[in-house]
Amino acid sequence: MKLIRVATSEAVLIENGFFWSDEFDYKPIEQKQQFAIDGSLIIQEGKKKSGRPITLVPANDGMGWIKRRELSKLQDWSALQDEQFTLEFDYPHDNRRFNVMFNHQEGAISNPKTVKDIPAVSDDDYYSVTIKFLELKDAD
Repeated sequence: MKLIRVATSEAVLIENGFFWSDEFDYKPIEQKQQFAIDGSLIIQEGKKKSGRPITLVPANDGMGWIKRRELSKLQDWSALQDEQFTLEFDYPHDNRRFNVMFNHQEGAISNPKTVKDIPAVSDDDYYSVTIKFLELKDAD
């Protein structure tokens, strides 16, 4: 998979060993229920237009690694305000593309640790990390 910065078309490759942990937790319909004074149920309902979370976590201890070089680039990109990206899946069965931004409210990049449990000695050392995005409505 890869993350493409829309403004510059730069891309960062992200290993396919990441798992979209909250893919099926999202509920596209927002609903509020309350009772009227006479006991009648009042239901207000609407469809969400954007904001679906995409949380990428390592599928297991041997997968979902990212080189320090790419992690540093993602960290830099996450510090850009109002920046949009394209997240592309690259699986034989799944080639979806998502218009996203970093989910800062939930900790855009979290739990970084070196795979070898020792300090990194090069930009090629691997890290395990959780990356959080929000899906945005596609531009019309």
